[in-house]
Formats: sequence, C-alpha cells, structure tokens
Amino acid sequence: MGDPKTDVVARIASIPDTLTPKLTVVRGPSAGRALALSKPFMTVGRHPTNHLVLADPRVSGVHLEVRRLGHTVSMRDAGTTNGTWLGPNRVLELEVALDTELTIGDSVLRLESDAAAEVPPQGRDSFGHLVGASAQMREVFTLLERVSSKDLTLLLQGETGTGKEEVARAVHEASPRASAPFVVIDATSIPESIAESLLFGHERGAFTGATERRVGFFEAAHGGTVFIDEVGELPLPLQAKFLRVLERKEVVRVGSHQPVPVDVRVLAATHRDLRNDIDAGKFREDLYYRLSQVRVFLPALRERREDLPLLCRRFLEREHPGVRVEADALEYLAQQPFPGNLRELKNALLRAAALAAEGVVTRAELAGEGVGFGGRREEKQLVDVTGTFSEAKERAVERFELVYLSALMRRSRGNLSRASKDADLARHYLRELLKRRGLYGITFGDDE
Repeated sequence: MGDPKTDVVARIASIPDTLTPKLTVVRGPSAGRALALSKPFMTVGRHPTNHLVLADPRVSGVHLEVRRLGHTVSMRDAGTTNGTWLGPNRVLELEVALDTELTIGDSVLRLESDAAAEVPPQGRDSFGHLVGASAQMREVFTLLERVSSKDLTLLLQGETGTGKEEVARAVHEASPRASAPFVVIDATSIPESIAESLLFGHERGAFTGATERRVGFFEAAHGGTVFIDEVGELPLPLQAKFLRVLERKEVVRVGSHQPVPVDVRVLAATHRDLRNDIDAGKFREDLYYRLSQVRVFLPALRERREDLPLLCRRFLEREHPGVRVEADALEYLAQQPFPGNLRELKNALLRAAALAAEGVVTRAELAGEGVGFGGRREEKQLVDVTGTFSEAKERAVERFELVYLSALMRRSRGNLSRASKDADLARHYLRELLKRRGLYGITFGDDE
C-alpha cells in the first residue's frame, strides 16, 4: 500500500453494551492470537511488553493504542511508519464496530465478540488524595493499592498534565517509605554537563568549582522514594549509570571510585511510549524493563469527563472552600478538549473561583479562561509566573504550542502534510506535537 495523500479519521458504529469484544489476528505471522479487551487501555505491537504481541517485522514496536470506553472501542495509530489501514484508507483514529478488519504491516486484525471474557471489577474511586469514579481511574486506583506496599519500580505513562507526579507522591505516601524523603527529579531541566553530579553526587576537587563534597539526589533520598519525571529525556550515557543504581543499589560519586550504598524506590514517568524510543536507539531496552516492573497508564481528562464534578470539588476544597461550580459551568467544562489535562482544568478553575461572585463559578467566568477552551480560542494570555521556573516555562510552552498548532491546522484545513510543510516540521514530529496537545484527530474547518 502506498502512502495516501491525507490521513483519515474514521468513525464507525459503537459496540452494543451487552457484548465483550476481543481483537483477533486473522492473517499474518501471528494468526490465531487474540486479545480480550478487558482493560480501558491496551497496546498492540511487536515489542514483547504489548498486550497483544505480533511477530510481524513490518509492525512497529508499539503500533496500535486500544481504548475501551463504555460501549465503544477506539483505536489509534501510534505514529507508525507503515500506518494502520481500513481497506484502502490509512487511518489515524477510529471507533470500531464488530467484524471490522484493520491491516497493520502484513497482519489483519478483526474485532469480534468474546462472550467468555471477564469484565473487570469496578474497583475503588479514590487513592490517597486522588479521586475518580470513571472505569479507567477505578482500575488505576486498584492497581496502585496493590503495588504501593511493594518495592517495585513503576513506570507512569500519560499525556502532559495527567497528574503523574501526584500519583507518584500518593504511592510514596501509601508505602512503608512514607516517613522518608520523596525526591523529584525533572529530567528535562537537568543540564547535561552537571547531570551526573546532581544525580550521584561528587567529591571535593572532582572538577573546577567542586569546593566540597556533595551528595546527589539518590543519596538524599536514602530510605525513601525517587521520582524521575520524563525519564526518556535522560541521555544514553546517563541511562547506563542509572541502570547501575537500580541493579546494584549503589552510586559512585564523580571523582571517586568508592561505591556508596543507597536504599531507594524508583518511580518514573514519561508522556511518550519508550518502546518506540528503544526501536529508534534512543532508550536502553534493559533500563526500560527494569523501570517497567509495573506500568500505570493515566488517561487523558477528555477520556474521563465523568470525573469532572469530583475533580472540581477536590480542587476547590483545597484552595477555595465554600466555592461551588454551577451545573451549566460543569456542562461547559465537559465540552472542552483539555490538552493540558488536569493542570489546565485546575488553573482555569482556580482563577475563575478567585473571581467568582457569591461563591459560585459560572459558565461566563469559565468561558474566558485558558487558551484552548472550546478548541478554538486564541486570545493572548498573560504568562502565569506562579510556581517554579520549570513549571512556569512548561505552562508557557504549552500555551504557545496550543495557539500555534491550532492556527496552523486551521490554515491547512486539517491536512497534516500541508501543515508540516508550512511549519517546516517533519510530519511525524508534528503528529506527536498534535497528540501531546490534544489536537490530534480534531476536525479543523475554514479559518474564521
């Protein structure tokens, strides 16, 4: 199959409530394998950590992302080279009906009914300070409850703003290490030139300016938990040293040859699927396996809209007790794409609450909040300078990318090839940016 001129977003009838679907390989090297879609999020690909593994060399490491939301099953191509095909059309994302067949690589997958598949239990609707009544979050909370007391490494995956650090902190607080330090490392903000010193420490005289011995983040967290955000940003040489810490439970300070024992639990997070980085030679496979003893997938806010009332109540209880959100305002929030996920919701809600008259947040107050509300707004916004430099910078970058990409895709009327040419960006990179900001798969009409 040749590349089509434009990618297709397909929408097909949903699955009846009474049926439990499974994905069956009907043609290809792994013909006969099947996957019961019993979880809210599952993946299909060549890498052995997928839920459905295909021995097909033309299938990507992670090829398909499969989501079960109520009575619908949606599938999204994970930015692959060979693509996902529905008949002659290359598709980006689609909701599939029973008996629909998709082609990936040299394999054909069919969605079928599986009457024998188990429906997962409802689970709990909170974990520590985290709340959520949706099926996706109930499953996450049940998993966290099981693993928090065990010294397993967790890999938290989800879009920017889905609350990965908050989940890591809740796991730490529910663990036997709760009274010990919780140390956060942001891999995106560590200068490569001093990264080894910051992580593992250094001896006096190890380099110019090293006037005294300094312990690194891992030593500082001894007995507690280290959370590494965006672990995929660590350079390859540092990944090897990090693997040594995990396997030997010791660090070697810069300027020393003497290992120092450290007792830490490691939780890591990333907004992308590291299995694709492994295929590209950007991430060590042995480190991935060591980090992903347990993988936790955090859904985007647009996939758990039924949690909005709970989330709003929790955010307001903490910082604006007594303030409530009117029903019309909640309905308005439920219509938004939320590319910034929980972080975007919280910032917009708290700003509106600070200005709310008579302690009630109305639709009118929320309508002026946050770039991206409604998916069409491009008003100039003041830079939010609260929090750390890294947090403020990330918010500013989010806002810029959302405004620029929304305008770019409207100008190109949703044509990815035209947009990548206009922006002078590689097509696959533009696709990843759109996914990151929640704009992938949105229909863009004429510019207004």
